[in-house]
Amino acid sequence: MSEPKTHIAIVVPGGIGTGENNEGVPVLEQLIQRLSVHHSITVFSLFKVNTSYSADTFEMVSIHSKNYLLRFFYFLFEFQKHHKRKKFKILHGFWTLPSGLFAVIISKLFRVKSIVIVLGGDAASVPEINYGELRRWHTRKLVLWSLRNAGGVITLTHYLKLNLQKAGLTRQVKVIPWGIDISNFLFNPKPIGDVIRFLNVGNLEPVKDQITALKCFSIIAKKFNARLIIIGTGSLERELKKLALELKIDHLCEFIGRVPYSEMKKFYHEADVLLHTSLSEGQSEVVTEAMSCGLLVSGTSVGLIFDLPDYCVSVECQQYESLANATIRILKNHQEVQHLRENGHRWSRNHSIDWTVDQLTDLIRNFSH
Repeated sequence: MSEPKTHIAIVVPGGIGTGENNEGVPVLEQLIQRLSVHHSITVFSLFKVNTSYSADTFEMVSIHSKNYLLRFFYFLFEFQKHHKRKKFKILHGFWTLPSGLFAVIISKLFRVKSIVIVLGGDAASVPEINYGELRRWHTRKLVLWSLRNAGGVITLTHYLKLNLQKAGLTRQVKVIPWGIDISNFLFNPKPIGDVIRFLNVGNLEPVKDQITALKCFSIIAKKFNARLIIIGTGSLERELKKLALELKIDHLCEFIGRVPYSEMKKFYHEADVLLHTSLSEGQSEVVTEAMSCGLLVSGTSVGLIFDLPDYCVSVECQQYESLANATIRILKNHQEVQHLRENGHRWSRNHSIDWTVDQLTDLIRNFSH
């Protein structure tokens, strides 16, 4: 006779049943779907869920208000109602603010155990673009209070963990990257042909710093016959197209716009190099997907690229000349390209989404006793 499923509450700021075609954050939904195989999961979303969305394997509760305080009390009401029936063992906050903060406060009120997962901007400080919860004293205080008072803390990368330690966090933190479904992003290495195809994927916003990517590519394009595809939309699209024109690489660059998640593997399999130049990242699933597909990853030392310097070409943020020169050097050495590709693929295979689910399941099991 199988044991009854442990009841787990998860609070997210959004990312499930949101956006165009309910795509949200695909890996987040996939993780929760897999966790729900062995656990009874209720997800409380602090962002309005699309009315067309329906969760098959877990219960979804939509809580939305523009007022921060009202959102907390709506969540308190909904949690109390569901907890009375289910008796949650663990309350899991994804992202520290506001989800993790709410999870810690509610867990103290109802005497359940709490876990907070730090996913990116909640462990970042990039003041030059006004990005990250650690850049201002009051949000930094809230982040640190939440993490100090949580039952457990998880970060996606050692990069995030180090950022938190620099901000003053001294408690134990477990690092669990989010793996991907490697059956959807199959390893497809191919010899680099006469035209080297570069790929950049991300919102066209300051934190992704495609300005550095374009400047880097303009140097590389003087040495190789190369093309750059940029996937994503955002506020900087016009500025980036203007920069490409000024750098005289506009004929080598193609701005694709938004691409559905289900179609991304086609672009990975057609590319040779992922050029990823963010100013900050939690992990960057784009890097994980690219490595799984067999691309050479070249970028700035943030997120997963920071954690895996022996698997990527990496330099400090905004150092486009250094990144271009390092990438050119590697591309001239086919053996080194193959070595980095195989290392990246091995890491993504060993840290698949099933591995992540196993790590989280072990943590939940330990917390439940």
